[in-house]
Amino acid sequence: MGSVLEGDLSVQEEQGAEGRRRERPLSMRERIPALGLKEYWYPALRAKKVTAKRPVTVQLLGEKLVFFRDDNNEVVALHHTCTHRGASLARADIHFKGKLTCPYHGWTFDGKGNLLAVLGEGPQSTLPGSKGTKMRNYPTRTIKGTVFVWMGDGPAVPPEEDLPFELFDPNIVVMTGQHVWKANWRPGIENFTDSHVYYVHRNSLEVLMQSPPALLTILHQGQNRPPFHVVNGRFLCFKPGEGSVLDYMDREKDDSKAAVTKRGFQDVYPALGGAKWPLSPWRLYVSTVCGLFRNMFKPTGPLSKNPEWGSGSHLPGTLHIDYHRWSYTRYQVPIDEKTTNNYFFCAWRGDTAWQRFFWPLYFRLFFGWKMIRNFSSQDGEMAAITDYSAPERLSQSDLFPREWRRFVVEHARDLKRPTPAA
Repeated sequence: MGSVLEGDLSVQEEQGAEGRRRERPLSMRERIPALGLKEYWYPALRAKKVTAKRPVTVQLLGEKLVFFRDDNNEVVALHHTCTHRGASLARADIHFKGKLTCPYHGWTFDGKGNLLAVLGEGPQSTLPGSKGTKMRNYPTRTIKGTVFVWMGDGPAVPPEEDLPFELFDPNIVVMTGQHVWKANWRPGIENFTDSHVYYVHRNSLEVLMQSPPALLTILHQGQNRPPFHVVNGRFLCFKPGEGSVLDYMDREKDDSKAAVTKRGFQDVYPALGGAKWPLSPWRLYVSTVCGLFRNMFKPTGPLSKNPEWGSGSHLPGTLHIDYHRWSYTRYQVPIDEKTTNNYFFCAWRGDTAWQRFFWPLYFRLFFGWKMIRNFSSQDGEMAAITDYSAPERLSQSDLFPREWRRFVVEHARDLKRPTPAA
C-alpha cells in the first residue's frame, strides 16, 4: 500500500541535490492538518460552566472562542478578538442580558455577533450595523449538557452527521470527562488496534479485566489485522465477522481453559536467548479472578444496530467502542499543534430508574477513572513522545494508521471539497 494517493496533486517544495527547488507529492500523513479538520462539529465544554454573568474562553483547533448566554439563555460562541482593535473578549463584561461588551472601548455585541452599541461613543455612534463591525459567530448546539460548536467556514451540517448516536437517544445516559494531552491529535487517533495495546496497556485495568481468551487475543494477535471498511464515508471500522480483537473483548468464552492451554500465555524469543514475554503469567491469573466481577456485567447486545457507530473511528477524530452494555467515545479536540483535549463520552441505557441511578454512580466511582485516567492516559503519554514528522517504517500491524490516513484524505470534508473563506 503506497503512502501517496495516485493522482494526488498536492505538492511541497524541497531542496534538490543541485540546490534547485523542486516539488514532490505530499504523503497522506502530510495532508492531514496539524490543527485538525475544521468542517465538523466538536465538543467544547459543559453548558453549566457558562453562566449569565461571565463569558468563558475555550481554544479549539488553534482558535480562541468566547462562549456566553444569549437573550434566549442558549450558549453561543464568538471569535475572541473584538473587530474594533483586536482586544480580547476573554475579559468582556455582560452588562446587559444576552450581550457581550468589549472591555476596551465598550463595543457591545449580541449572540449573533452584531454590533448593537458603542458605550465609549454614546447612543449617537454611527458604527452599529456598519460594514466590518460584525463578529464571527460560530454555530453551537447544546446536547445532553455538552456545548458543541461548528468550527468550519462552510455551512454547518446537521449535528447528527458527526456526533455519536447516543447523544440523540433519550433513553441513554451519557456521562462526560476531559483529559488534556501534551501531544498533537494525529498520533493520538492513529494508535487504534495496533500492536501497542498489550505492551503499553499491559498493566491497565481495562486489559487485566478482560477474559482469558480476550487477553490471549490481544497478546498473540501478531502482525496481522482484520480488514477495514468505510461506512457512509464517515466511519472506519473492521469488517463484521473478521475476528477482530473487539469480538472477544468484554465477553466470556466457554473454551477459556482450552484456549490458554493450546497457545500458552508466554511467548519464547530465540533471539533473546530463549527469554519469555510476558516475563510472568501473573496477568492471566488476575484476568481469571476478574471473571467474578465480569459476570456482574454480562453483555446485553449492542447499544445500536447503526453500523456507523459500532467499534471504530469516526470523522473528524473520534474513537467509538460499543461494549454492548455501554459505549465509550474519545473525541480528539486539537487545542493547538502540541496539545489535545480529549473529550470523553461514556453511555449506558437508562430504561429503568435503577439504571439511571446506578450507571452514573459507577462512572464517577470507577469506570471514568479506569477508562480516562488509567487506560487512555497511557495513550497520551505515548502520543506525547511521538514525532509525527519523523521517517516511518510501518509494520503489517500498522494497518489502521495506513487506512485512517487514506480514509481522511479521501473522505474528510476539508480535503474532499474546499470551502470558501470566512
